[in-house]
Amino acid sequence: MPNSKLVYTTSGSNLCSICGRALHKCKCESEARPIDTNIARTPQIQLEKKGRGGKEVTVISHLGLSGAQLLELLQLIKKKLGTGGTLKNQSLEIQGNRVAEVRELLVSQGILKSVN
Repeated sequence: MPNSKLVYTTSGSNLCSICGRALHKCKCESEARPIDTNIARTPQIQLEKKGRGGKEVTVISHLGLSGAQLLELLQLIKKKLGTGGTLKNQSLEIQGNRVAEVRELLVSQGILKSVN
C-alpha cells in the first residue's frame, strides 16, 4: 500500500497475496492454482482458551486449502453447527468447544480421514 496512511487494521492476513483484495472477494488464487487432492494433509483441530477472556475457540489449521476454499469450508461449518467463526492466518476459528462436531464434519467432507 504505497502512500497509505493506514494506522490500524483488523483484517490480519485475509488479503490475497496476488491482487491484494480481501480473500472473500478474490478469485485469482482459486483460478490460478488448482488444489491437488493427492497431497497428504494432516489437519489439526485444537481447543484454545488462552488470551480470549476465558472463552473457548476451536481452531482448525494445516488444511492445505486455498483462501477461497477455506472461506467455503468456514461458511459450511458455521451453517451446519449454527455458530460463529472466522478465518485468521490460514486457519479457521469456530466459537465454542466444537472439536468433536468439527472432526465429524471434516470426515464427512473427505478432508480428514476417520480414526476408529
